[in-house]
Amino acid sequence: MMILALLMAAALSGSDQPPAATVAAETLPVAAPLKKNEQRIKMICREDAPTGTRLTKRTCLSLEDWKRRAEEDQEAMRQMAMKSAFSDVRGR
Repeated sequence: MMILALLMAAALSGSDQPPAATVAAETLPVAAPLKKNEQRIKMICREDAPTGTRLTKRTCLSLEDWKRRAEEDQEAMRQMAMKSAFSDVRGR
């Protein structure tokens, strides 16, 4: 009921201001033209939920950065597997 009253009050206020979404879209900066021998880097964004939470975090990286991150993660998993294998053999 309270939300309805707030919406009615906002609608009846008679403000001449455009909605915020319209203002934000009009004021966004335009990308600068590329200089000679420059290339645009395409960004890839992913939504990740860290372990232990349902809240997602948006991460944007270039394709090369995503590949490097995947290789680093695989290497870390290999090292953990090796430590685990050696600790089982020694009985620790």
